[in-house]
Amino acid sequence: MTTPLVSTTAPGTTASVHICVCICTYRRTELLTRLLARLLKLERPPGLFTLSAVVVDNDEAGSAAAVVDSFQNSDGLKIVYQREPERNFACVRNRAVQAATGDYIAFIDDDEVPESNWLRDLLATARQHAADGALGPVRPYYDDPAPRWLVKSRLCDRPVHPTGLVLNWQQMRTGNVLLQRDIFEAGGIRFDPAFRTGGEDVDFFKRATAAGRKFVWCEEAAAYELVPPDRMRLAYHLRRALLQGGISLKYGLGQNRLSDRLQVGVKSFLAILIYSLALLFVWLGGFYPFINCLVKLCHHLGRFSALCGRPLLRERKL
Repeated sequence: MTTPLVSTTAPGTTASVHICVCICTYRRTELLTRLLARLLKLERPPGLFTLSAVVVDNDEAGSAAAVVDSFQNSDGLKIVYQREPERNFACVRNRAVQAATGDYIAFIDDDEVPESNWLRDLLATARQHAADGALGPVRPYYDDPAPRWLVKSRLCDRPVHPTGLVLNWQQMRTGNVLLQRDIFEAGGIRFDPAFRTGGEDVDFFKRATAAGRKFVWCEEAAAYELVPPDRMRLAYHLRRALLQGGISLKYGLGQNRLSDRLQVGVKSFLAILIYSLALLFVWLGGFYPFINCLVKLCHHLGRFSALCGRPLLRERKL
């Protein structure tokens, strides 16, 4: 049962819509504190929207409860706090959607902080293009100096697009997104618990676009993701590529027909051969292109091994 939400617009004004920011978290109290503090600084022009938040704690010990309490009703921001004991990304997101109210639901990760214009520009872009949602860029942020190879290889960078571009499902994630609540209510679309350790967001957008939903890009509504020291190692990015390769198999097979599996298997096998041979020549062009080629090779190795029923890595930490 959700708690009634409090308007955060100035007295005497009427907001046209209500936005609920959903945050899924697990034992990141310092980062959650930073994110909630930033939400209080978001630009909220009078009459444009009211704001609330939902924090779903995936820690059975409830480590995020004290953080939420410290921000409760700060600047009129009402925060609904819930725990989801199931260690499953999709279940945590579904719990957040269930607890949220309003016209729009925004998702942002607990290790990110948005620009002050974040929701203002996402909402404006979605409305301008008559879209069911808008997504913004997630850019890397380093508290500690990053190794030169990591910056130059751009492994932490994500694709960017012109504002207004209609996205396909393969281009979408939930790290920085504003969605019409109608997608979940009238559309009945939820995150699939089968995607326990990742890929639940890509699968969600695949089904939403197949149902006729339209999503666009907003380059101005940026969020910044902290890159901690343990993600500044090459070994981390190689393991991540292996895992993502295996996870991508789940939403990339369609109806899981034999013909689909054969097609995916052939493509990945050929990619493994091509990238393996390319490593010998890319090395001559410098260390940074070599790293990118190696990561792509690991992605297809993870995909092909999972297809064969022997994944090189089975899951990541939840």
